[in-house]
Parts: sequence; C-alpha cells; structure tokens
Amino acid sequence: MPRRDIGCGRLSNRRNEYMMFISPNVDINESSTEWLKLNAMLWHTAAYAYREEKNITVSDTLEINLLNKYCGVVLLLPELLNSSSSIKCYTSKNKFVSIFQIMPVTNEMMKEKLRRGQEGIYWLMEQFYTHDDEYKIISTNALANL
Repeated sequence: MPRRDIGCGRLSNRRNEYMMFISPNVDINESSTEWLKLNAMLWHTAAYAYREEKNITVSDTLEINLLNKYCGVVLLLPELLNSSSSIKCYTSKNKFVSIFQIMPVTNEMMKEKLRRGQEGIYWLMEQFYTHDDEYKIISTNALANL
C-alpha cells in the first residue's frame, strides 16, 4: 500500500498505534498460553507497516498467518470507546498518529470479503460494528476471542 490520500488532505502512514479489546472469557494469566495468539496478532500488526514498508490506515485488511483460526486482521476505529478524542495522539502541533483497533479475521470472513469485491470491506466492518442509517451503533461484536 503506497502512501495515499485518506481524505481531508491526510495521508496514510506507518506511524500508528494499535489496540485490541479482548473478550472477558479469554483466560489471560501465566498458566494459560492461548491468549498469546491474540497478543502475537497485535504485535505482528504493529510491526507490519515497517516490515512490509507499507503505509496503512483504518479499514485496511492485513494478512497475518500465524497458523491458527485467524488469517489476518482488519483495522477499525475503536467505536467501543465513548469518545473519539482518544483515537488521535498528537506528536507535535500538526503531526499525529492514529490509534486503530485490531480485529482478528477468520479464513471464512476473508474469503467472503474477497467474494463481495468493492463492498467486501464494508461487509467485513459490519461484522464488528453494525450501524443504523444515521451511522449510530446498533450492535457490536468488537471483542477479540479465541
């Protein structure tokens, strides 16, 4: 993905921050190692832009195969938060990094996204955040699970 215009005169970049909301039913402790798969996806996503020398932004889908049920991630705005003020972090007066939510994507979801073509990314994003006609959230499935 080359450096590209993402609207309002802004360009995609490699300097983003990432977060993942984990479902409460995922056991995260020293005796459990399953949650480390989600942690590995988060770290692979954070390193992706530099490793691949690509600029990424919200709604990008990245293929990250870690030999488990997920084959990649989609970058979302963290709509689970009550305020959008926390998704832009200023590094100087006019420069900022965006904070994106990482959602793991299964092989089936990736195939369906590709089958739908241009509309596939909207379909994929609606799997995690569903909106009404006024773009208000009506349901969420925004917690990563194993």
